[in-house]
Amino acid sequence: IEGLPSEMLIKQDSMVDEVRNVKAEVKDLKGEVVKLNIQTGENTRAIMKLADRIEQLADQEKRISKLESKVFQ
Repeated sequence: IEGLPSEMLIKQDSMVDEVRNVKAEVKDLKGEVVKLNIQTGENTRAIMKLADRIEQLADQEKRISKLESKVFQ
């Protein structure tokens, strides 16, 4: 009967250690998620900037065609 409480304490200590490890891992994961969110925001801004430049290039063709039609009349 005396061995049972000591076994329970050993198991409890083991579980406490596991919970601490899980908490540490969750904390690390939160940091990684923050970094990924920042990177995602930067990537989104870069994509939007690229889309604007592509749109400008597409508009240039129309503008050049209008200029050419007036210049070469």
